[in-house]
Amino acid sequence: MRIERVAVVGAGVMGSEIAQVMAAAGLQVTLSDVRRDLVDRGLDHVRSIGERRVARGRLEQAEADAILARVTPAEGDEGLSECDAVIEAVTEVIDVKRQVFRRLDAVMRPGALLASNTSGLSISALARETHRPDRVVGIHFFNPASVMPLVEVIQGEATSEDSMTDARELAEQVGKTPVRVRECPGFLVNRMLVRASVEAFRRAEEVGADPAAADAAVVAEGPAPMGAFALGDLVGLDTLAHVASDLQQAYGERFEDGGQLARQVAAGRLGQKSGAGFYEGRPPEATPDAPGGDVARRYYAGALDEACRCLEEEVAALADIDVAMRLGAGWERGPLRYADDIGLPAVVELLKALAAAAGPRFAPRPPLTERASSGRRFTEAS
Repeated sequence: MRIERVAVVGAGVMGSEIAQVMAAAGLQVTLSDVRRDLVDRGLDHVRSIGERRVARGRLEQAEADAILARVTPAEGDEGLSECDAVIEAVTEVIDVKRQVFRRLDAVMRPGALLASNTSGLSISALARETHRPDRVVGIHFFNPASVMPLVEVIQGEATSEDSMTDARELAEQVGKTPVRVRECPGFLVNRMLVRASVEAFRRAEEVGADPAAADAAVVAEGPAPMGAFALGDLVGLDTLAHVASDLQQAYGERFEDGGQLARQVAAGRLGQKSGAGFYEGRPPEATPDAPGGDVARRYYAGALDEACRCLEEEVAALADIDVAMRLGAGWERGPLRYADDIGLPAVVELLKALAAAAGPRFAPRPPLTERASSGRRFTEAS
């Protein structure tokens, strides 16, 4: 189905970013929220993206004006029935999203695609609120959507192949790289990235590592552009704590962080948005040290183990796992290529040693051990 007009429900930062992406690709966009002042704030955000790009010489003023003109403000359900697809981008609370999907099912025309931008909530649960579960899909943009190239296309229990194709083609139509993900708690990128982060937090607590030295070691020893502490402060420690808690409920103790996040949040230290988190303001310059290196090894071991679990569970195709971490998390190489570069037999021995010291969550998974024993790699050498 060719999609020409899209509704975005939820005019916050993420919703307005998505609206800008759609309009920049030439689509007609209806940006909706429950109050007009919220929609106006979203339009201001779309305008500000254009202004920044014009100031940097990346966009002509006429095109910035045209992008903004393709975004039509709407209050409530106004204009939604005219759209080919809708992307829900309201607060990340399942009961709120359920209510929204019941309403969207009632107002959207038959055959319209109903999509959620959720970063980890159940697509299947949202689909069950509708009379068209086959047309409900996850289209998860990464923040900021106007910049980040990745979109996770999430298949729920009832999502049809036609709906997956429509969602993938929409992502490509607006210049994004889609990766297909089978629904699971945390989806793909967040599942790997949060696992890596909680492993780093837990190990830092155990060895008394300095956060700045640990973050410096993560950057020095592998493909991630920043360490767990700096990333947590950037995304918001309250947000990260909420996601980590959900994943711990879903997967068990391997998503336990040692209490680091709860202590920061209880103290009102939420990261950059509150002025302080693990760091006072921006992360300081630091040099890797031995405890920091220990934390870095746990960080990458956690990411690799979770990548192997996702591969084993067929959450995503092998090639898409590394693409997702490169485009969604900014890694220079994905965790599977990183393991290849170290050497899979050496990685197996590392994880065996970690499993003996830290527990069975690190026991090497079959996708790794089978390749290591046969001399194969996860990825082609280049």
